[in-house]
Amino acid sequence: ETPYVKMLTQLFGERLVIANATGCSSIWGASNPSFPYTTNAKGEGPAWANSLFEDNAEFGMGMRRAYKQRRDNLMNAVDDALEDSSVNMSDSLRKLLKQYSVLRHDNKRDMLLPKGKSVYYQLREKLVPLLEEEAGKHEKLQRLNDDQTMFQRNSNWIIGGDGWAYDIGFGGLDHVLASEEHIHVLVLDTEMYSNTGGQASKSTPRGAMAKFAEGGKATAKKDLGQYAMTYKNVYVASICIHVNHQQAVKALLEAEAYPGPSLVICYSPCISQGYPLAEA
Repeated sequence: ETPYVKMLTQLFGERLVIANATGCSSIWGASNPSFPYTTNAKGEGPAWANSLFEDNAEFGMGMRRAYKQRRDNLMNAVDDALEDSSVNMSDSLRKLLKQYSVLRHDNKRDMLLPKGKSVYYQLREKLVPLLEEEAGKHEKLQRLNDDQTMFQRNSNWIIGGDGWAYDIGFGGLDHVLASEEHIHVLVLDTEMYSNTGGQASKSTPRGAMAKFAEGGKATAKKDLGQYAMTYKNVYVASICIHVNHQQAVKALLEAEAYPGPSLVICYSPCISQGYPLAEA
């Protein structure tokens, strides 16, 4: 599981927001006093939160919609400041705010570029220092400066295991996939309930031996990817980082850039499967 989340932090870490379902990923992801996530020199890094097992999709959707509302409010404030002739600002700041106002809806052009080459990233790096310098000139500029973190385009991910995605949290996940939100789901698929000892889940393949299925699971594995594709508006990918690292990177970048819900199913070998992980 950990290589997938590590890759996510390496690709989008400075703006990554994670809603994590209870399970293995919440245990190694937040067992005090240790914590696997970190920040860069500017104090930017993944924001992580955990609610319950059964409501993680709803929890993540709420986080996404709250961010979207706050960012929409900020964008309206940008337009208001630009249109108000009484707001005294430098030509440089006005130019950057206008550029930002135009660029803010352009997801794909920004997402598929390394952050150092991203037009959006470079614009934000120039905008924030100027805004801090000129915030005292007018209350509307101060308002923008107070919410400067909202200039960042967050990368919202809902993360959980197959016990959550295929079984207990499936209803909420279905609601997320049926939406039009720009939100991403990462399923760490161990094909069993790993955190509670290796019980069979709806992701367990037919014939596989697991707790509650010692004679071999009688039914087939649920095809979550095929189910998601019935909505026609969902980006769906299935990856195994241990087999094809490049394809895993490509899928995560495409999922992030997709202007709607995306689902990435990550095959994650588990010790509860009964053989050494080095042989996975």
